[in-house]
This record gives sequence, C-alpha cells and structure tokens, in this order.
Amino acid sequence: MSFGDTSNLPDISVDDNVISLFGPWHPLDRLIGYLNGRSRLFVNGWGDERVLASVLDTEPFQSSPAAVAIAWDRPHVARGVERTAGRFVSPNTALPEPVRAGHVQRLRSARPRGGPRTACVVLAGSREEGFALRQGIFGPLAREGIDLYLLENPYYGLRRPPGQRGASLGTVAEHVLMNLAIVDEARSLLATLREGGYEQIGVTGYSMGGFMAGLAASLTREPLAVAALAAGASPAPVFTRGLLAHSIDFTDLGGSAAGAEAARRRLASLFDRARLTHFPAPLHARSAILLACRRDGYVPRTETLALHAHWASSELRWVNAGHISALFTERHALRAAVRDAFARLRGQEPRHRIRPRAMSYFVPRPSPRR
Repeated sequence: MSFGDTSNLPDISVDDNVISLFGPWHPLDRLIGYLNGRSRLFVNGWGDERVLASVLDTEPFQSSPAAVAIAWDRPHVARGVERTAGRFVSPNTALPEPVRAGHVQRLRSARPRGGPRTACVVLAGSREEGFALRQGIFGPLAREGIDLYLLENPYYGLRRPPGQRGASLGTVAEHVLMNLAIVDEARSLLATLREGGYEQIGVTGYSMGGFMAGLAASLTREPLAVAALAAGASPAPVFTRGLLAHSIDFTDLGGSAAGAEAARRRLASLFDRARLTHFPAPLHARSAILLACRRDGYVPRTETLALHAHWASSELRWVNAGHISALFTERHALRAAVRDAFARLRGQEPRHRIRPRAMSYFVPRPSPRR
C-alpha cells in the first residue's frame, strides 16, 4: 500500500476566496473556529524533522501491532452502565515515555444481554481531552449491548507530556506522531478485543477520530463495522483551507510572509500522505457508514464524497448541521450510524428512520447520469 504522490493536490491560497469554497458554514462552527483560532497550533514550528522525514521517506503501518495487555481498575456502575478505566503501554515506541502510557475507558451494560459479544473502539477528535463528550454521544449504545472502548489520544488529557498546556500541540512533528500512534493503538485494541472473544468488532470516531477510524479500518484486513463520522478522505484541506486553518500561523511557520504559502503547501503535502484513497477500502465496506454535515466549516463535502466513492459499497448519510452543532443536535444520527454499521456487519438491513421535523437524516440518492 502506498501513500502515493501529492502532485495533484488542489491549488491552495491564503485568501478568503479559497476558504469560501467550503460553502455556507454553520454559525456555531464559525464561533468555535474563531475561539480556537486564539489557541494556536504549531507555535513551536515543524519540530523534529526526523519524524517528518520518516513519513515522507518510508511507508508506516507495514506491520500489524500485537494485542496489548490492559490493566483494569475497579468498575463503577451508574444508570445501567459499567464504566472501567484501563491502562496499557502504547505499541508505538517513538512516543516520548510520559506519552506512551495509554489510557482507555470501557463502557458496557451492567445487565449483559444474550447474543454475540459486540465491541466498538471509539476514537477522539482533535483537541478532545477526556471521555465526557464521547460518553454523552455514544454511551447509550452500551445499554444496547455494544461494549465501547474509548481511547485517550497521545498528547491529550491524561497523556500530556510535562510542560504542555492544553491540547494545542506545539509542533507539526508532534501532531504527526500522535496520529501515527492513534492508528497503531486502535489496531492493537481491535486485536485485543478479537483475542478477548468478541465476535463482532467495529471502530468509530468523529472528525479527526472519524478519519483515524477509517484509516484503522483500511489497515485491518478482517470485517469490521465502521462509522466514520464528519470525516473526509484527507486531513490536508482541514488544516490548510477550513476553519481549523485559522489556528495556524502560516507566516510564522514559513519564517516570513513570503514563506507562508510554501508552509501551507508543505503541510498539505505532508498530511495528504495519509489520504484514505491511497489505501484499500475496508474488507467489508458494505458495513461502513459515513456521516457528513451539510454546513460543515471544517471538513469539505468534496473530501467525504471522495471517500464514499473509494469505499464503493459504503453508505453515505447527511445531517443538516454544522461540524460542531451536530455533536449536540444529531446525537441520535451518530449513534444510529454505529448501530447500523453493526447491523450491516451481521448481514441485516439498518432500521434508521427519517424524522419528519427536518429531513436532516437521510441518504441522498445519486443524480441520474445524463
């Protein structure tokens, strides 16, 4: 599998005309984008050039990480859900020692049901520290019999290295290393679940978590339920042309105003190495569901459509929301995507319903060929 070349990347300009190509953004996306823009990414520059060179010169993910040993704490039960914290050592040996200590939280029903044992790895989004957001969104699935395993991202929350403030990483190299480790850890956890006797396993996430879920699924050559939520085929335009790009000072990253455009292009080229269309589709792409937001100011719809085209038998759903607002107004749709991905994995048809109030959750029909 190859990362491919990036010679066909779209032209990227620093002016607002290119950014406007993303279409009508939700006001909440704009507000959060403005607030996050005050917490800068990559203020310490590119970072360790050896890490960046390894991405350009080698092909990672050539080996399959082994299962990991998880040390579980005493469980806590509330509202019918058993919640347990666990710790493990990351299979990614390039992480700094304080960051390599992994953390996972397991949610499962306190009253187990019959049927096949089912588990889903839930990956975090950009700057998402802790587990509260994902618990609120996906927690109800645990009561339905889907055991959830929530990973804390390297460099975030419990895994911050000494001296790091907040979840805005200081260098590009740290961000790259974090993403490489997320994929390694997700794959190791999937292997752990399989060895632990789960009969049906899956992976999901929102935004960056959705993209990483898609990458982990593409690299796992066994059938999985996949719900890639608010994600596209590549992170490159997210960091260089959408609202998240306002968090990056490209002038500073490029060393001068004249170097800003070159820095933007370098970042796009680097992040596009992980483009999902460079990898095989998941082994059972029919059990993959993509969910996109019509008013997304972070992930362009062209990237989601490109991923859907590459995962030819996947299902694409749209919600009438922004990237941020969907986390609160469309939680039913996010859970339904996970639930229905497992239904497809079992060979059943999903049972999602369209709510009469807004037509905000539906599968668009393809336009007829002319």
